[in-house]
Amino acid sequence: MLPVELLQHVFLLVVNDVSDYPSVFSYGDTTISANVGSSPLVFTRVCRFWRVIAHSTTAVWSRLQVSLPGRVEPLKPFLPSFLQSWLARSGNQPLTLRI
Repeated sequence: MLPVELLQHVFLLVVNDVSDYPSVFSYGDTTISANVGSSPLVFTRVCRFWRVIAHSTTAVWSRLQVSLPGRVEPLKPFLPSFLQSWLARSGNQPLTLRI
């Protein structure tokens, strides 16, 4: 068990070390889903403790890249709710969004 502050620091180092913004969507031929292999989403899948710490570390959620496919229809139900939860997790941090 790492202390919370140390784990938060590790999360921030990982997120800030990525040269590009996290790409949060994974596209199939006809589907769209969350790209859980990208940070910070991967932090939330390790264990409950990591998920709680990741969700409470607002700076981890302050950068986001959204690449939209040519077909926008499948995104309508999923995209707004996912972006709202990302924005809520970023707290009072400035959110940098790349579309």
